[in-house]
Amino acid sequence: MLLALLSAQSPSPCADVASCRTLALEAQQRGDYEVFHDLAWAAHRKGRGNDPAVMLLVARAQSLSGRPGDALVMLERIATTGTPTDVATSDDFARVRALPRWLEVAGKFSAAPETPATRPADVPASAARPELKGGKERPPTIEKTAPPKPEAAIPEAGKPDLAGRKPKAESRKPEAVPPASRARRREPGEPLKFTTILTPSALVYDVVSRRFIIADRQARRIAVIDEDTGQVATLVGAQGALGEIGGVAIDPQRGDLWVLTAGENSTVLHRMQLISGRVLSAVPVTAIKEPVVAMAFAGSAGLVLADTTGTIWSVRPGGGSRRIGALEYVPRALGADASGRLYVSGGAPRLARFTIDSVIRKVDTIDVEPSIPPDSPFVVAGKRVHFIVAVDGSFEIRSIALK
Repeated sequence: MLLALLSAQSPSPCADVASCRTLALEAQQRGDYEVFHDLAWAAHRKGRGNDPAVMLLVARAQSLSGRPGDALVMLERIATTGTPTDVATSDDFARVRALPRWLEVAGKFSAAPETPATRPADVPASAARPELKGGKERPPTIEKTAPPKPEAAIPEAGKPDLAGRKPKAESRKPEAVPPASRARRREPGEPLKFTTILTPSALVYDVVSRRFIIADRQARRIAVIDEDTGQVATLVGAQGALGEIGGVAIDPQRGDLWVLTAGENSTVLHRMQLISGRVLSAVPVTAIKEPVVAMAFAGSAGLVLADTTGTIWSVRPGGGSRRIGALEYVPRALGADASGRLYVSGGAPRLARFTIDSVIRKVDTIDVEPSIPPDSPFVVAGKRVHFIVAVDGSFEIRSIALK
């Protein structure tokens, strides 16, 4: 399985951010949006993960290639940087603006109009007004890719849909979303309720997109849950070909999703795109022989995991590992706070808290409400700990405050 995953990662045709971006824009100009998408991601991987211009390039490629949901999440990340964009007016993002959550994300952007001075760096002047020799305007590019995914099957302005109907010209202002199409938003303090066929065995939280991410160990699948509405969407399904999932973790600085699985002959560490669930790399962790039960990303200590013997390991992105401690029990779940402290659930109505240096050292314990099962998956986000609790065939995410 590992060899199959590695072989699926085709080598990038570009050497650095600049060359990847140039090739990506050329693919966009000729309407080859799948290639545009792959090259935009190559530019993102080769640069610094929080470059707004490259992130906008990726979002544009996601929208044009039929991935508007992914584009919306990327745009939400860009909004936190305060970077001016053409998202509200460009035809490239028409599919994104048709999504129910667009108005919410649109409100996070500044209202600066697009001018030659503020035009996003990934859009050259020639793309804004393409011309041929002799001053004649270039005709519109016809999309050559396969039809978009169901959620993105929105006809572009002026183009007929599959039934032959021609939609009205698209407004340059964000369209109002009918109230009936919006999912109910929970009240403050109300537990987040959601329904899924998965059995959550791990929980993490993406603070930028405000989504919880759950993993099902046995089903080998990963899903995302909207923090406001409880809507569930598959991030990695059967097509991901993952092994049994031992743990998941998010690197909040680079925005990577790390997934540890049981391979045929070893434990495998996967680095994935947090937005799309696409596997970027997969490496074996050969030193760990026992099954992994939980994983967390603990600040400067990086990835920390626990196995079925109670041993705590520090794992590097390349697959190297180091034993940093051992517990007298087998952890049920791991979490970490912004300070890099490790939280461990051991099957009792409390969490143990540790500092991590070259080894782990216990600091104190935190009592957990009796209504929360002691083996619940949990995540530390801000000054609260969030737990998944099964309730009458569905689930709730409940939280307690940290002192």
